[in-house]
This record gives sequence, C-alpha cells and structure tokens, in this order.
Amino acid sequence: MDDSGHRPKECGLLDPRMGSIDRNYKCATCSEDMAECPGHFGHLELCRPVFHCGFIIRVKKILECICYFCGRLKADKENVKFSRALHFSNKQKRFKAVWEACKTKTICDAGKELQDSQNMDDPNQGAQSSKVGCGHKQPMYRKEALKLYATFKADKHSEDSNSDEKLVITAQFVLQTFKKITDADLEIMGLSAQFARPEWMVLSNLPVPPPCVRPSIVVPGMGRGEDDLTHKLSDIIKANDQLKTAEAEGEPTHILDEYEFLLQFHVSTFKDNDVAGLPAATQKSGRPVKSLRARLKGKEGRIRGNLMGKRVDFSARTVITGDPMLSINEVGVPFSIARNLTYPEMVTSYNFEKMQNLVRNGPTQHPGAKYVIRDDGVRIDLRHRRATGDMALQVGFCVERHIDNGDVVIFNRQPSLHKMSMMGHHVRVLPFSTFRLNLSVTSPYNADFDGDEMNMHVPQSHEARSEVLELMMVSKQIVSPQGNKPVMGIVQDSLCGVRKFTKRDCFLSKEFVQNLVLWIPDWNGYIPPPCIQFPVPLWTGKQLLSLLIPTGINMTTFHAAHPDDEKSYISPGDTRVEIVNGEIIAGIICKRTVGAAAGGLIHTIYNELGEVPTTRFLNGTQTLVNYWFMQNSFSIAIGDMIADRETMKKVNQSIADAKIEVARCIEEAQRGTLQPLPGLTVRETFESRVNQALNKARDDAGKMAERSLPEYNNIKQMVVSGSKGSFVNISQMAACVGQQNVESARIPFGFQNRTLPHFTKYDQGPVSRGFVENSYLRGLTPQEFFFHAMGGREGLIDTAVKTAETGYIQRRLVKALEDVMVNYDGTVRNSLGQIVQFCYGEDGMDAAFIEKQRFDNLRLSNLEFENKYLLTVKPSGELNVDSALFDNDAFLDAGISYLAFNKALADEFAQLVSDRNLLRNFVFTSGENEWPMPVNIKRLIRNAQVMFHCHAHRPTNLHPSLVISTVERLLKGLTVIRGNDALSEEANTNATILFKVLVRSILASKRVLEEFHLTTEAFEWLVAEIQNRFNLAQANPGEMVGTLAAQSIGEPATQMTLNTFHLAGVSSANGTQGVPRLKEIINVATNLRTPGMTVHLSEDYCMSDAKAKSVQINLEHCTLASVTNRTQIFYDPDPSNSVITQDTEWLFQLSQLDDSIFRNVSKWVLRVELNSLALVDKNLTPQHIADEIQQKYNGEVICFATEENAEPAAIHCRISSVTHEQTEGADGSGFDEDNFLRRLETNMLTEITLRGISAIKRVFIMKRKNTRIDHVVGQFQTREEFILETDGTNLQEVMYMEQIDPTRVYSNNIVEITEVLGIEAGRNAILKELSNVIRFGGAYVNYRHLSLLCDIMTTRGNLMAITRHGINRTDSGALMRCSFEETVEILMDAAAVGDFDDCKGISENIMLGQVAPLGSGSFDVLLDETALFNMPRAAFSVNDHKASGMADNSMYSPMQSPYSPQMTPYDGRSPERVDMFGAGSPAGVLFSPIGDSGASSFSKVASPMPGPVWGSIDGTASPAYIPNASGASPVYSPSATAFSISSPKYSPASPSYSPTSPLSKGGFKPESPSYSPTSPRYSAASPGYSPTARSSGLANLTSFSPTSPSYSPTSPRMATNSAFSPFGNQGASQPFSPSGPSYSPTSPSYSPSSPLRTLNAPSFSPTSPSYSPSSPSYSPSAAAYSPIASGQSVTSPAYRPTGASYSPTSPSYSPAGPSFSPASPSYSPSSPSYARASYTPGSPSYSPLSPGLSAASPGGASYNPTSPSYSPNSPAGPSASSSHPYSNVSNATPFTFNYPLGNNQDKKDSPDSENTESPKR
Repeated sequence: MDDSGHRPKECGLLDPRMGSIDRNYKCATCSEDMAECPGHFGHLELCRPVFHCGFIIRVKKILECICYFCGRLKADKENVKFSRALHFSNKQKRFKAVWEACKTKTICDAGKELQDSQNMDDPNQGAQSSKVGCGHKQPMYRKEALKLYATFKADKHSEDSNSDEKLVITAQFVLQTFKKITDADLEIMGLSAQFARPEWMVLSNLPVPPPCVRPSIVVPGMGRGEDDLTHKLSDIIKANDQLKTAEAEGEPTHILDEYEFLLQFHVSTFKDNDVAGLPAATQKSGRPVKSLRARLKGKEGRIRGNLMGKRVDFSARTVITGDPMLSINEVGVPFSIARNLTYPEMVTSYNFEKMQNLVRNGPTQHPGAKYVIRDDGVRIDLRHRRATGDMALQVGFCVERHIDNGDVVIFNRQPSLHKMSMMGHHVRVLPFSTFRLNLSVTSPYNADFDGDEMNMHVPQSHEARSEVLELMMVSKQIVSPQGNKPVMGIVQDSLCGVRKFTKRDCFLSKEFVQNLVLWIPDWNGYIPPPCIQFPVPLWTGKQLLSLLIPTGINMTTFHAAHPDDEKSYISPGDTRVEIVNGEIIAGIICKRTVGAAAGGLIHTIYNELGEVPTTRFLNGTQTLVNYWFMQNSFSIAIGDMIADRETMKKVNQSIADAKIEVARCIEEAQRGTLQPLPGLTVRETFESRVNQALNKARDDAGKMAERSLPEYNNIKQMVVSGSKGSFVNISQMAACVGQQNVESARIPFGFQNRTLPHFTKYDQGPVSRGFVENSYLRGLTPQEFFFHAMGGREGLIDTAVKTAETGYIQRRLVKALEDVMVNYDGTVRNSLGQIVQFCYGEDGMDAAFIEKQRFDNLRLSNLEFENKYLLTVKPSGELNVDSALFDNDAFLDAGISYLAFNKALADEFAQLVSDRNLLRNFVFTSGENEWPMPVNIKRLIRNAQVMFHCHAHRPTNLHPSLVISTVERLLKGLTVIRGNDALSEEANTNATILFKVLVRSILASKRVLEEFHLTTEAFEWLVAEIQNRFNLAQANPGEMVGTLAAQSIGEPATQMTLNTFHLAGVSSANGTQGVPRLKEIINVATNLRTPGMTVHLSEDYCMSDAKAKSVQINLEHCTLASVTNRTQIFYDPDPSNSVITQDTEWLFQLSQLDDSIFRNVSKWVLRVELNSLALVDKNLTPQHIADEIQQKYNGEVICFATEENAEPAAIHCRISSVTHEQTEGADGSGFDEDNFLRRLETNMLTEITLRGISAIKRVFIMKRKNTRIDHVVGQFQTREEFILETDGTNLQEVMYMEQIDPTRVYSNNIVEITEVLGIEAGRNAILKELSNVIRFGGAYVNYRHLSLLCDIMTTRGNLMAITRHGINRTDSGALMRCSFEETVEILMDAAAVGDFDDCKGISENIMLGQVAPLGSGSFDVLLDETALFNMPRAAFSVNDHKASGMADNSMYSPMQSPYSPQMTPYDGRSPERVDMFGAGSPAGVLFSPIGDSGASSFSKVASPMPGPVWGSIDGTASPAYIPNASGASPVYSPSATAFSISSPKYSPASPSYSPTSPLSKGGFKPESPSYSPTSPRYSAASPGYSPTARSSGLANLTSFSPTSPSYSPTSPRMATNSAFSPFGNQGASQPFSPSGPSYSPTSPSYSPSSPLRTLNAPSFSPTSPSYSPSSPSYSPSAAAYSPIASGQSVTSPAYRPTGASYSPTSPSYSPAGPSFSPASPSYSPSSPSYARASYTPGSPSYSPLSPGLSAASPGGASYNPTSPSYSPNSPAGPSASSSHPYSNVSNATPFTFNYPLGNNQDKKDSPDSENTESPKR
C-alpha cells in the first residue's frame, strides 16, 4: 500500500494497473470497476535466470540432444534411429525418438570429417558434408532436485584418467546454449521456432498474475489477509532483491549461489509445491502453500472443478416423494421453487395479455414474474417496484416469468450413471415442499423415497427446451439401449394390484365399473358389454384393463407362476397371458407382462406404436388399478409369516437332518477318511460338503414354508406379482435364516480355535460356525445375532468400498469413449476422425430398436428342416401343401412356367440350407439360437393375421412365386451402408447378413402358406412394414455411442459385488469375478489374481479319463521339490560301505556291478529321498530324475539312484572329482564342499523341471458338456467331454502339445493371447471376458456396447488400457487429455513443443463453453444469402395481398397459395414477429423445418413423432403439444402439432413427402390440390353447419365443414362469436381473437376441449387424426364427405364396403381407422388408377358443388368442375382403376397399419378413443 495505507502503490504486488482490488477505485489500465475488469498481468525481471520446475526434465533432455559446446544436434540422418524419428508427425513422439537417438552419443559428430575436408585442396568438400559438428566430447547429465550437473568422463589415455570432471549447469548457461540452436534443428526435434523456443523454458522474467487471480480477504479489525500466491510472490521479490544487492556488493560466488538457489526455490514452489527432493514451502502456521499447479489439478481444480463442471443457476434441489396421480412425464414442483425459478419469455402480440397479468402478479404471487428486460437491455427487478401493475409492457420486452404448469425442465438424480439419470419432465406446480415423482420413473433414476434428494434444471432458451422435448423426455427413454428393454414399468402397489385385478375371480358391479372408467385418462365414454349378464351384469378386471391397451397389440407372455411343463393353450391356472388386438383374452397380468421386461407389454406397445400410447398406458394403469386397489384393500400383518404346525415340524426335521450330515462329515475328516474332491484339499472339501448340506436344509425349509402359505397370503401375493420381496425373504421370515458368511466362507475362528467363547475349542459344528437355524419370526439367539451382524457388517463395508471403485471405473470408461460418434457415412469415429468401427455394432442398428429373436432353422434336424422349408411342385402345377390351405386350382391357370417355378423353389431351399450352414458353422457354433435383431418379424406376422383376418381354415390366395420374388426384392432394398463401390457393398452385405438370414428363415414360401396362412394383401403389407421398421431401427448420425457404451458397462458395474472371493481350486470356473476382474480387464493387467487356462483335448483324448490324465501329467509343472520328501548331506568317504544305513544295500550292489563307479566322485554326498506316491502319480522313476539332474549340470554332478520300486526311493548326488580339482585354487586352497552342496540342493529343488510346462502350477480334470453337430442327423448333440482347467497360464507352450485341440484352447490372460495369437484374438478375448463379468453380475448389456469398448482398446494395433497410461497416450488434443488425469504435466508437455489443439473433441468444447460437435450440434445450418434476394415476398400487409390480385382471405387456402402447407411459415408464427393481419396464413412460407426435398423417408430425428409411429399412433399431439398450457407460445412449435394441415407429419404436398415416407398417409396424393381446411368458402353461413349441434352424432357429419366454418381468422363476424372457442370453456365467455394468447394459428379446426365436441364425435375434422370412418353411424355414401381418398375410385377393386377384410374406408383411412395403411397397397404413384384427373366425387376434400373452386386456382382449368378432365362420371372416376389392387406395388412402398375392429369396434375406434389429450370429464 502507499503511505496513506488505502491505495495500492505502483510497481507493488497490488499495482492498480493490474486491476482494482477496491470497489471504490477503477482499474488504471482499462478504467473498469472491480466486477468488470478481467485483470492484467504484470511481470518481474529476475536478477538471474532460473529453471522452470515444470520444464527442467525437458531442459535436461534437450541438453542431451545437442552439443554442450556448439549447440548443434549430436546425431544426423545417417543414424538409423534418428532418421526413423523424422517420420513421426506427433511432436511429442518425435522429440522422444530424437532424444533416444542422441542421448547415447558421447562425441559431437563430424568433427573428424570437418578436419579432413579442411586438409583437402577443395574447400567446398567440407561445406557439402551434412555433418557440421565441433568434434568435442559430450558430458553425461544428471538432475538432482532443481539442479543439473554435467559430468565429463575422463579420457583413458590422459594422465588424469581417474577423476571425472563434474560441472554445475546454471540456468544462465542453458539459456545461452539454447539460443544457439537453429530453427531447422528445432523442427527436427519436434519443437517450434514460432511457439516453443527452448530458451523460453528458462525463466528470466516471471509473469505476475493480477490481483483478481489471488484475491485478498478483508476481515474487519484484522486488516487484509493475502492469498498464498501473493505471499509467494512477495518471497520471490525479496529473494530477487537480496540477490541483486549481493551481486552489486560483489559477494563471493558461493554466497551468490545460495541466494540464487533461494530465488530458484521460491519461483519453483510458487508454480509447484510438490517438487520431489525439495521441502514444501509453508505458511507461518506450517500449512503448505497452495501453488499454481495445485490450483489446476485434481477434482476441485480449475479444469475439473470450474471448467468441465460448474455450479449453475436456474436449478433447485429438494427431497423427492411419490405421487401415482402424476403422469410419468410430469414432476411436481413446490410453489416456493416455482416462484423462485424463472423462464425468459419474449412479449409478443399473442401472449401480451398473459405477460401483463404475470407482471401484475409480481414476484410473490404465483404465477407471476420476477424481472422485465426492456428491449434496450435494461433489467427491471419487480421486487422493488411498488405498483407493478402500472408497468406498461411492450412487444419485444422479455419477461422472466415464474415456471408454471407445462414448462419443461430437466430432472436429475446423482450419481448420474447413465443417460436416464437426467430426463425431461413437464412441471406441475403443487403445494408442500417436495418434488413429486411418478413411481414408475424411480427405477431409471435408481431413486427411492427414503430421503433421496434430486435436482431440477430449467432450460433457458427455445433451443434447449426443444432439445429436452424431442430428445430427453421420460416417455422417449422408456426403452433403453443398454439392454434393449424398457427401464420403467408398473411397480409397487400398482403391480400388486394389477395381478389381483386381472384374476379370474375379480368381478365388478355396474356402479363400480362406472366409477372405475372415470379414472381412465381420455376415456371415450364406451363401456364394454359385461362378461356376465344374469342375474346381475358383472365385468371383469381384464375387461377394464383392456380399455387401456391400445388397439393393434398382439402378444403372448406368461405369468410368474406358469408351470414349465405346460405347453397347452388352455391354462388351468390362467398363467398364459394372451392379448389379441388390445384385448386381454386370458392370463393374470404380473411383473413379467407389465414390468420393465424385454418382450413385455410396455416394450411391445413402445415398439409398435411409439412413446405416446406407452405413456398413456403407464399412466392409466396406475390411476385405474390404484383406485380399484383402494376400494378392494390390501394389508399385511405378522400372521402372514406364520406357517402351520405340521410345516414347522418338517422344517425342524430338515434342519436336524442337516446337522446329522455335518456331524458325519466332521467325523470323516477327523478320522482322515474324507476323500478330497478334484482340485480341492481335504479342508476345502470338508467346507464344501458342510456348506452344501446346510444350504440344502435352508432351501428345503424355505420351500416347505412357502408351500404351506395359502394363495391369499399377503406376502406371497406380493412375491408372485413381483412387486416386493422374494421367496428367500419368505423362507428367512418363516423357516430358517441360514448360514452367515464372511468373505464367502463360514464364520472363521476369531478367538483361539473357536468363533466365540461360548463354544468349545475346535468346534466345527453348524451353530458354532455361523448357521442360524431360527427364523426372524422366532427370533435369533445372542450368538446367532452376533454372527448375523458380522455378515451384515461385511455387506455395508463392501458397498462403501465398491461405490468408489466403480465410480472411478465409470469415469475412466467415459473419458476413453467420450468422443466416439456415429458419423454420416455410417462409420463410428473419434474426434480425430479415426475409424473405430466401419458400422456401429457391426449391423448399424440402434440398440433401443432391437429385440431378441429366434432363428428357427438352426436347431432342426435335416428331416425337420425339410418338412418345414421344402416346397415342391408337381408337373401338374400342384404344390405339396394341404389343398385346404392353398387354392391349387386357382393357380393352375396362373400361367407360371413349371420349370421356372420349380427352379425358384429349388433355389430358395438351397439358399435356406446355405443360411443354416452359415449359422451353424460360423455364427452360432454352440447352437444358441436367439440373438437381438431389429424388426420383430413374428409379431408383425401376428399383427398381419389379425388385421387381414388370416384364418387357419381359410385357403390363401398367395402364390409361392410371389413370396420368393417379394422377399428377394425386400432383401435387396435393405441398406445400412450406402454406396455402389465394392467396399461399401461388401460392408453392407456383412452388416445385413444376419437379418437377411432371419427374414428368409421366417418368410420361406412354405411357412408363409402353411404355417402363417397369409393372404396376398397381408403379405404385401408385412414386407413393406419390415422395410420401414428396418430403416427406422438404424442408428442416427451424431449419436454419441461411445458415452452410451461407457454408461451401459459402468452402470451394471455399480450393481456388482466387489469381493467375489473365489472358492479355492479351479481358477477359471470360479476365478476372480465382479469388480476386481473388470478392473483387470480394462487395466490390461499382466499379473492376474487367478490366471487360468481351459484346455480342450483332441478327439482321441477327450473321451477317456486315462488319456486325459496322461495329458494332465504332461501339462502340470513338476519340479524336484514336488516329489521330494527330504534332503540330507553326509560325509561318506566309502560309498561301497556307506554310513547311510538305509542305502547300504543298493550302494553295495552298485559297487559290485562296477567297481570303478565311485572312483572320480567327492566324499560328500547329497541324499534326496523321494515320495513314492508322487512318483507314481507323475509317472516318474528315480533313474529318470537322476538323469535330469546330471543333464542339468553337464555331468559335473554325478547321481546314483535306487531301483524303481525300492522303498524308500532315493538319489545320491556327488560332485565329480574332476570338477573338484578344477575348483581348487592354484595355491592349493580347496573349497567348502558341504556348503557347496547346500547351495546345490536349493538350486536343484526349484530349478529342475521334471515334467510339464512352466507357470502351470496345477491342472484339474473336469467334465464339461460340449455341443456339436451330428452330421448324420443334422442336429446339435450334447455330449460330456474331459477338459483340463489349469492354475497358471502358458498359452504358447500348451499349443505346441499334440494331444490338445489348439482351436479351442483358451487363456484368461488377454495380454498373453494378444502376444501369441495377435490383436484380433485379443479383441475377442476382451469381449468374452467382459461378457462373463457382466453376466456373472446378473446383468445384460447389448453386444454393441461391449464390442465398442473392445474396439477402442484394440483399434491402434496394441492393447490400450483404460487408464492414464492408455487414454493419455493417444493423439487427442492436450485439453481433452488434461481433463482426465496428469493435468499440469500434459499442459506443460504441450507447451514445451508448441502443441496445437483443434478443439474438435467434447471436453475441449465444454471447457470453452461452446456447443460440442455431437448430436444436434454435429452439423451447421447454412444460409444461402443470394437466394434471399429472389425470395417471394412474405405476407406482411393486407395491401401486399390485394395488390397481388388475391381475395382478402384467399391466402388462407394452402392450395391457392404458391407454397406447400407443410412449409412452416416461421416469419408468421415466431413469437418475435407481430403480424396482426394473417395469424395463421401459410402464405408467408420460407422453408419447412423438416423438409428434405423429397427424401424417400423421414429420418427418425426429423420426424415430429420420433419412434415408430404406426397407423394409429392415436393421433396424439406431437410431443410438444400440451393441452392444458394456457399460452401457445412456449409450447407450440410449428413443426409439432399433429392436427394442422401444415403439420409436417401429415401434408400432401410436403417437399419431404414421398410414397415411401413412413409417416405419409397413403390416400393422399402428392399434389392433392383441392382441399384446404381453411378454404374461404366455408363460412359461418354454411347451410349444413349448426354451431349448436352438440348431439348430432356422426350422422350429421356429412354436412359438417372440415374447419368449423363459424371460425375464420379474418371473418368480421368472428369478433364476438362465442359459439366456438379453440380452447373450450376457458374462453367461451370471451370474444375470440386470432391474436389472443390461447389461439393456435395452425389448428383452427381443432381444439382439445372445444365445447362443441360431442360424445360420439368430439373432435371431428376430416384431417383430425382421431377420426374413424368405422364409427357405427358413419355412412360411406355421404355426399359432402367421402372417406375415399383422392385418386381412389368407389368401385376400385381395393374398395369393398362389404368385404370381410376391409372397412369401408380402406384405401384412404385417417389415422385411427381399422385397416388403414398409410401406403395401403392399393395406392401407388405408378398405379394405373392414379392420374391427376382421378379425383372422385367422393373425395373428402373436394365437392363438385363447392363454389370455392375458381379458374384462378393454381391448378388452373384442370380443377374446374366443368373442366373436361374432371367430371363426376369421368372415365378416370369410379371404374378407371386397375384390375388388381396390388398389381403395381413397388417394393419400396412403405406400409403401416391399424387393425380391423371385430366385435369391440365401438370401444376402440369411437372417434375419441385415440384422441390426443382430451380433458378429463
């Protein structure tokens, strides 16, 4: 501070030019105040240069590369290592390689050549030499703490040859040397002359960070407390001044060196206070100073704590509680939070009044507003305005309003383990102080209501809201890509209730049913007929639950209690659940049907109809069942746990028997008669048998208790339904708690030889070792309670440790995979563009759209295969199928050549045989015949059978040749990888091969005719549906599949147990599992906990026990120690008369045979006594061992062995006397023989291998089932084979053995497999091991996630560990790598070589606060500015339109405007624009948000209803539509409303419409010109329309105008007309204005709560998706409205009002009709019946009497009623259709469907049944 003590002084540490530290003063540099000034760096000139602690190692390496004297590189291109280094483009790698080449050089190269060239006559010779070194010797460099030393090795020839010269390298010297390095040398070294000159690594000036980086704390009365960095800088300044003073005063060198080192110390600890070899700098208190490095690194550092993740605004956190009355898409938000969180909404003419009201309410009253931001940017806080009502808003202001019902928020529960941990919800503001959540949504969040807290985030922009709505909503996450199954289902009491509700004996009275149906959301007023009529009408629960299941759902599942042996369709226990066309025909519904199960009801509805019906089903089931359950009642008491007396007697007997069995085991073990099991010791065998006996007792007791409980027992009911508990809980409560384990073994002895002092020593009995024989009901004894607590404690500790372990695993996986994405070319690449997979998951499918499907052709025998698939034709033309099934006569005249047809059938069968061989020999070699595949074909076939009434007894009109050709055409059209080049085609074949095999195996001609009985129409529909769904199932470009894979593997890991202590013995069968094994795999560990191999034997050996034993002996590593009993050393000078009494006899016999045998041996003997049993087991003899020893020591040790059967077997080892003499020194001194023998003994026992392969410690013979094909029968046969399991691995040596099968030998050591067999085998091994670990944990993860991780680990050609040593050694940018680990080191290395980061990764963009190139950010929108000049003038004023010659309201007809109604007019409908003239005009069209210029189908992303939106999605509003939202602005988006003719889902002339569009409605022609929902000629005076016609029913619909004619946005009469309001009762009493806040500009004819809706026809409009032509009072011959689509003739063969399989409106059906198919086969643009003039008088949108068509229409004369090309009797009309409705259908035509109604048509297809969001009545 200056003298005043208030202002900081200049050139001090708080210099005002670096930034203000006081709010009273401005910055002297930028004149901003404290809040705005970013701070400005200063610098400190150091008296002497010092080393930068972060670069000192790099400095040492650079010194080792260059000459100490001349500064040139020591190596050149003639050095092979050096020239190889120049090929590296990565700077870090290049520098490392250059350093490796140079560091060993001890002389500066080329000195000699230089001198030679100077001696030559030609002076240019030297200049041409590439070597220009100085020839000096080079020192060795060493670093100690922060000092560098250079040591010059003394010259051997010089006088002073003993002393090396050691010099201290100063920073000054380094600075001068580095300045000598040329720019060319820098480039070679991988440094940068522009960005990273090496002399910059030495500090001569120190940058001083501004005060805002090191803020000071002012404590009143205590003065100013400075930051650690400020203290450190102060120390540096003091040290620098001291050095300066000492230099000026001429202090001696050693004093100056000390001052210099002090300066070096302070500068280093300022940057890094953890330098090895340096003491840490501390504060006065002794606390270490927090350096710059400590600020950056670690979880709380700048990178991870402030850049990768931040604390955010607009978030809330509180406790969660359950509320089954909320939708799964909703979250209940307390008023207190709703009043505090805001959303910025622009004031427009549409929402002006609403915003004014919110501002009037102010910040305290909800709904209100907190701030208003004027258009000049001024922010007004409404808390401080007394009269907020006086505040005049203007259009263009922004109001920060309270969040209100319908707003979209993100809800999150930590830990966020997978993407379902953050989902989008709609707000429902509720009283009280907790977040309310539907119970079904707890499972993806892994939440419960025992005090969990959750976070809510409010998106603050339209983009964020739309992404949440389109991508993150709960309903879009119902099916998870992790395990391709739902993650939410019915849970808790709704699940318990739904089981009781659907039992056979659940009958409901009429009054109760009337109450119940009111709880069904969107109930259509229809009650099904009662199942019992007399004496009183009664309904069943199944009937009512069926009202919730959408039409068109067909499936079969099984109740949990379904007997395995029951195959009949008639189920005595009602355990077979059959749902046909949305009706529950039979079966009790339980968790397997409505839980989160793959193939269950929720999965089926989601895959068939999309997320909206699924959401509705989940919501409705809960409200309906909960209400019934409350009336029915359910409770639980202690009596439910009590078993009867007889059962308890049996339970006690079972436990007593187990105790007797254990006592028998103990007795056997103590007597030593217990035989060990293979691979186990006697003690392990004993423990295994005891555990077996006790566990059996517990299980038996549990089963008895469970069987004794009656069906109405409340605990049993919960277990059977799946809502809570398991049978283990029942058995523990009622019968016996069972054995308590610690570390997977019985309770160990804790005291001396006993578990507790209460027991006798060495008591191995059940009770003393932790068996709890009491149940919880009876209560535990004190000892049992203690043991139980021990087991429980272990579980708690295990959980705590596991959480940290799995959290770190998850983080590593995410960082390794975070930037892996599906690209637009179908490949999977990382942010560097490196290809990881050529096709995602090898088939290009999105995991959420695939289901497990069975390959029926795989396991059939040859005979069964022929019977199922072989179709033959007789020369007469008849087929070998039942004539009752197939109309043979009809096809004898078909004109198909017998030979051609026969060849087609033969080719089909040959292809099926080829497919079967491919599956058996290559794909599913084990006979496993289920695999997750896209498009559930079997279910589609069932849908087709129901839809088209294909009965088994009705002959089909489908010809096999049509089946074969259509299937061929379908398979040709299956494209995953686009492109016509050979590589793309091959890749596409590989990606689709399995799916094609599946399609051919199911749609084989014989099966289609004989098994499925499909008709021609049904088959055509089926094929088109398969094509559509296959296209929908493909993965989207921009999908971040890497993060998805990391989550999918990391999330199940958290559910695994940590310590799976393997049972001793066979390693690979039960080796390391769980989290420890997962860590080993992803760390690419080399020393495994339990290494093991599975060795399959060759055909000759695998069936014989004895042969397997011989291989076992040759495998198991056997050393001398393993067959030795003991060793002894004797002094035995005369072997023939030995002092060793046991061996005298055989030694004497040896000497008798050859008296010279003991002549040249030492007098000391090493005696090895062998174990005879071990020798027999290993098939060894003493002589064999003696030969091995002699061979090992090259005859220097001479051995004598006993006979083979001698007892005891022994070997004598003596040193050869020749060796003895050689070893004696020249001076005659001998050596200590007995000591030598001792050393020899140790060496011999461990080093000599007698048998087997090193590293294989033990080998166990096991029996294992092996499945293989019996080629005679052609069927998979299972047989038992002997295999070998090893403890320890040595793959290469084992594979050399002849007796094993080298193709099936397997090691669990991934590194070893990669080294021996290569990287592909390594990848497969990782995949296999990962799958095993996850399967062991009881989870299922889809193959594509595991394969992606394997590919990441192996894609670089070597194994990359998912650790810092793998992830941080990739080529990705420094910012991405530093966000993982080694933060400062990576940044330092990048700075040292001047690295460049192009910021294409995820982490970099998050740090920089930019949108990362992923998902919706993976593309840009380009604007063609030149096209703006040619843009048609938009409708901004009335005069513009009048000038253009249009009538005032002609712009309201989309067909009379030059644009398609689908092309959304953003200018007219965006909230920012005020257009008081044409609120809903489609005339101002600029572009369509999803138009893709005629692409063949919607992409799933662009579709306004992503997911499979089949025929009857129920016409629900698009996800953005919310019926109870008061304003249209925040909720309405032009591309979202499903009702408007301009909705992109449903427009005849959309640029993206094509006949193959999956969402297009087949009856509409692309040019359908004459229909406009807002046609000006529909007026309020329209004769047939009566605004009060409430109960007219469907009979009056013929005269009802499609767009509610009393409404017209520009009609002068509309000003006060209250008969019609688009928002029903809300606005019935007010005059309706087009610019009012409730007006939705694109849906004039529809309102969800319109008062005009009648019970039978509540929301009718011909364009309304919920209109159904099959309603009972519908008349197909109505004059003004005909359901027949444009272009369809009434007499067209496809249209048969009385036909059995057609509803009257078949061809043109609006989305809820019975057999509608949007691309119904009778429509095709190429169909002869299609022509521009073929609009029929019955066309719904055109009436020949309509006065509205004028010659000025864009269609000109051809649409004039009197035009020659149109007449009601025109030949192109009723009779001009083609002869056959399906004759010209192209293969690409997409088909979607709904179902014909059968007897319950009233129920499902009353117009309201599938309506969008109708209000509750």
